[in-house]
Amino acid sequence: MPTLNVSCAPLQPLQRKRLALAFTRQLKALGAETAHCMVFFNPLPQDCVFSAGMPMPIADRDGTPAQFHVRITLSAARDRLAHQALAEGLHACLRRHYPNAFLYLQFEPILPEHVFFSAGAPLINAAHPQGNTDS
Repeated sequence: MPTLNVSCAPLQPLQRKRLALAFTRQLKALGAETAHCMVFFNPLPQDCVFSAGMPMPIADRDGTPAQFHVRITLSAARDRLAHQALAEGLHACLRRHYPNAFLYLQFEPILPEHVFFSAGAPLINAAHPQGNTDS
C-alpha cells in the first residue's frame, strides 16, 4: 500500500486531484495496485521550514507553492532502482506544474506485515491481501 504524504502551501481541490492522479500513475508504472495508492496533502504553515537558520517561504508572490516535502512510504521489497524511477517520476510531475519549487523526496521503506487496513468489517494485513491475518 504505497503512501505519499505531501506537505506544501495549501492547494485548491483541483490542484490536489491533479497531483494525486499524476502520482498514482507513477506508482502504477512500478506495478502498484492503484486502489491501494494513498496520497495525503498536509498544509505547510508559514515559517515552519528553515534553511541555514532562515525561514523558507512556502509560496511565491503569486501564491504558488515554493516548496514540496514528499514522504514516500513504500514496500521494503522495492529496490533502489524502483526508488530512483519513482523519485524521477514524482520529480517530473511536480516540475511540470511547479517548475521553480524546492523539492524534497524521502523514502520510508515499510514491511507489508506492518500495514493494516479495512474497507468494511474485516481488518486486512497488507502481507495477506485476501484478508488472512494468521501468521
